[in-house]
Amino acid sequence: MKKNLTFIDFADDKLTSDGQKFIKKVSKNKNIKRILFVAPPDIHAENFNLSNAKNYNYYNFAPYGIGLLAATLTQEGYEVDILNLNHIILKKAYHFIGNNFPFNDILEKEIKKKIDEFEPDLIGLTCMFSQTHLALQVVTKKIREIAPETLIAVGGVHVSNALADEKTSKTFINELPQIDFYFLYEVDSVFPDFIKFLNGKYKNYLPAQVFAKNKNTIYRFKNKNVPTIQQISLPPRHDLMNTDELSKYGKIGAFYCHLPKGSKVTTVLSNRGCRAQCTFCSVRNFNGVGVRRRTVKSVVDEIQHLKESFGINHIMWLDDDFLYSKADSLELFNELVRRDLKVTWDCSNGVIAAACTEELIGAAEQSGCIGLNIGMESGNPKILRDIRKPGTVKNFLKAAEIVKKFPKINSRVFLMIGFPNETYQQINDTINVAKDMDLDWYNVTILQPLPNTPIFDQLVNDGYIDKENLEFNEIRYNSSGYGKHKTEKKESLPDLLARDFTNAFNIDNAGIVPHKTQLDDVWAYMNYHLNFARLSNENHPIKLDQKIQYVQNIIDTIAPENAFAFYFLAKLHIKKSGSYPHTIKDSLTNYLNDSVYWSKRFEDFNLKISDLEYT
Repeated sequence: MKKNLTFIDFADDKLTSDGQKFIKKVSKNKNIKRILFVAPPDIHAENFNLSNAKNYNYYNFAPYGIGLLAATLTQEGYEVDILNLNHIILKKAYHFIGNNFPFNDILEKEIKKKIDEFEPDLIGLTCMFSQTHLALQVVTKKIREIAPETLIAVGGVHVSNALADEKTSKTFINELPQIDFYFLYEVDSVFPDFIKFLNGKYKNYLPAQVFAKNKNTIYRFKNKNVPTIQQISLPPRHDLMNTDELSKYGKIGAFYCHLPKGSKVTTVLSNRGCRAQCTFCSVRNFNGVGVRRRTVKSVVDEIQHLKESFGINHIMWLDDDFLYSKADSLELFNELVRRDLKVTWDCSNGVIAAACTEELIGAAEQSGCIGLNIGMESGNPKILRDIRKPGTVKNFLKAAEIVKKFPKINSRVFLMIGFPNETYQQINDTINVAKDMDLDWYNVTILQPLPNTPIFDQLVNDGYIDKENLEFNEIRYNSSGYGKHKTEKKESLPDLLARDFTNAFNIDNAGIVPHKTQLDDVWAYMNYHLNFARLSNENHPIKLDQKIQYVQNIIDTIAPENAFAFYFLAKLHIKKSGSYPHTIKDSLTNYLNDSVYWSKRFEDFNLKISDLEYT
């Protein structure tokens, strides 16, 4: 049952006596010495798939944000610990024998164990993505049951997006009633200062954008402080983040399949923010305008520490605009080369096409780059303008031309469909530009509007989204281990590519806007024609190796029943060595015999097992 909440606003950081009294009432005048940070699982128990976990199909990113907070608070004399529940679940699932994995029992046991051992005065939870909302609810409820008197705070991108609007705020707070304090945006400086305030070191000063809740009343303090370069240059507490074994139990980034087996991978953040203003993205709202880069020395020092202390040999950059400054990027790459750390890296989050100069990409390859994503989204000029994408078709084609000069870098492209009023013809423009770019792979996603973004507000105004009845748990990706299609019941289609998508673009009027129910067919059409069908044309030795690795990874972790993957993997092997493992053909034959869906798709595209004969 939703409660009627009352919001009281403070426009600046100067607290009235009423404001001070309210905060003290919520905090119960506690003195804070011990702080426990908790990272919930990325997925809810009901959607968790044990075979996905065992097949390395879930992400296991380092809880970088709370690691940074832990470092700052440690410097200031507090006792800090981190409970990384996502890692714990994946590790236990990997080693679990049986079918009925006790997901929630493990959560409860691990939470209780850590609270009993550490005895925190305050517990801070983080939530990065909307898909983690249900898991956040479960973890928060268990914490409150186990520690009824302990203060609980929450922050992160999902929290900030949800609380940016009063209607979505009410939904969020009603669904997380156990929380005492809700923090918005970057809290590197404001959270430690808030702890000082609770401990009586500030009298009438609250330098934080935070919601404080007591029963049905919410005080909103709106002072937003942006951390300084010095503050963001501090490395996180990697020793509390399971850094040395994260990649053993989950994947990190998009290019892990190109690494030697047993590679140790983690993440590093070198800058914050993004120059772009893409309407589907919340980065600008969360980090503010512009980009702030850490000192190059602090970044490379952190990588050296990761190498020497934890055995890390590959880094995924967390940056949203990694190549923002050409001069800074060159300095970073040159320093990595100079120190000869023998650490490779990738840009899974994507780079802006216009930043891809030949000098920069060449230096990137020299410094260890094995892969990058280019953020294109659309190949239609009008859509690009509508979504405020900082790129043109000319930029994309030029970037592709440059990147292809460095074949050791596996180059991929982000594409998105389902923008407001986007027609079949405009989607077809995207397909044609992608074909002209001719890069290694195209990651196609269907638009999922996030709260606190311009495109979300546009869809609210157009009547497509109801803020008051928003289901946070329905906001998720359309692909990967966390996607909606991976949580369907087993008797449903094993893969979107097995559906009948042959006529996705066979329409009378290209100016028609596809209904959302038709977007899955469009997605499958693009995925087949831009990715799988193009594999038959590959002849470059380095690219053959990369594509064999990637398609094998699709079979091993992403879509083990994808008949297209088996067929084209055999084709790639034939091109590389003239033969392929017999198990590929055996598996493909079984799938085609057992599945009317797959046998029909092969018939549609004139694919035959006899095509795979070799001498």
